[in-house]
Amino acid sequence: MPLLRPLSRRLFASRGPVAALLLALSVAAPAFGAPASAEPVAAEQQPASGKSAHGKRRAARSSAGAESEARAAQRDGAKAKAKAKAKAPERAARTRAAKRDEAFRAQRGGTAAEADERKPLSKGAPNRGRLTGAVRLRSSRHLKVREGARSWGLPVLVKALRRAAFQVAKKHGDSALLVGDLSARTGGALDGHNSHQTGRDADVGFYVVNSKGKTLRTERFVAFDDRGNAIGLPGARFDDMRNWALVEALLQDRQAGVKYLFVTDALRARLLAHAAKKRVPAEMRARAAAAMMSPRDADLHNDHFHIRVACPASMRGACVEESLARPGCATGEPKKAREAAALASPEDVYADDASVPATAAASPAAGAAAQADAPR
Repeated sequence: MPLLRPLSRRLFASRGPVAALLLALSVAAPAFGAPASAEPVAAEQQPASGKSAHGKRRAARSSAGAESEARAAQRDGAKAKAKAKAKAPERAARTRAAKRDEAFRAQRGGTAAEADERKPLSKGAPNRGRLTGAVRLRSSRHLKVREGARSWGLPVLVKALRRAAFQVAKKHGDSALLVGDLSARTGGALDGHNSHQTGRDADVGFYVVNSKGKTLRTERFVAFDDRGNAIGLPGARFDDMRNWALVEALLQDRQAGVKYLFVTDALRARLLAHAAKKRVPAEMRARAAAAMMSPRDADLHNDHFHIRVACPASMRGACVEESLARPGCATGEPKKAREAAALASPEDVYADDASVPATAAASPAAGAAAQADAPR
């Protein structure tokens, strides 16, 4: 094209048609080439422009996600702070209670285990002690707690009574064990009793039948004479079958650890005779004979069993197995005699009432101590 330009000028000067054609071609050549050279540039620039927009969108999405996560974390943090703030008074109350307990323990010189009211503990002797961590015995289908009874005791005693009542009902049907006093919630002295102070004692009414041998449910304890006839309730009789089943269930319960079943001699004899008639193994009858006994010169136990469980193994350091005699129970008694009474053997002092069974009559010191512990 550059070669044509001088020639075109000469031809144009001659103003001929050829010259005009050549001139037009020389002018149009750059115009025709321009788009061809511009299209690749545009094509090259378009991907770069598209890639940049995609990156911007992705960056925008990432930024939005980060902001959302930040807001969620901020909300969670605010909730956690609010929750902690709401629990602050409760934590402060627990801290104050712990400090009071610690101060109480330090003041009385006791141990942490003794101060923990949630932990079951039978502290001291049945007739001089207290109770922590007590469980309340409640009425059920086969067991009825007498109206107004103090029904707190160690878990081992409460569970033993429930199991025994269930076993009697399962074996003989239509039975409901009437239960009287156990202990106060925190143990200690209990009106009408000299024992029942450590959650190991329970008064349980006898099963009763009417003149036709049908179960008779009562709202109070019924006393019986030596022949098994109810006193003050004509036609009612001592239910040998169910009362023996109760004794047997309590003694066979390995978890219960029943130690004593206080009852009158006459009713004890009836129960042992019934067991022999039913061919109960001699070993069980011997265990029942050893557990059942009748304190003398105290509560006759002719209207209820007085059940006592042994000290649980975990409480042996604090729990005293037998009732304690009262030193100085008789005015002017020599000091040595009082000390001997306080150290009387388990066979000499029994208790609901911490009284003396017939086998202890030969011990004057123990007899005097037991008389001092007789029921009010």
